[in-house]
Amino acid sequence: MSTPAPWPAPLLRPGDVAEAFGVTTSTVNTWVREGRLAPVLVTPGGHRRFAPDQVHTLLATTNREEGGGQA
Repeated sequence: MSTPAPWPAPLLRPGDVAEAFGVTTSTVNTWVREGRLAPVLVTPGGHRRFAPDQVHTLLATTNREEGGGQA
């Protein structure tokens, strides 16, 4: 009997990303326009969704750049 694959992590909304970084959703939208962050899904209604691993990578990179510790 095989082990089932783990359930994928839920996608993050712009507000979730903003909260993780301590910024506003406007800042998250700016990052998307600048190409720093790319949604993995855009819903039919135009809502962006982000992959948690992508956000964690950006957060780690941002922390290193700001001298906030090692990742």
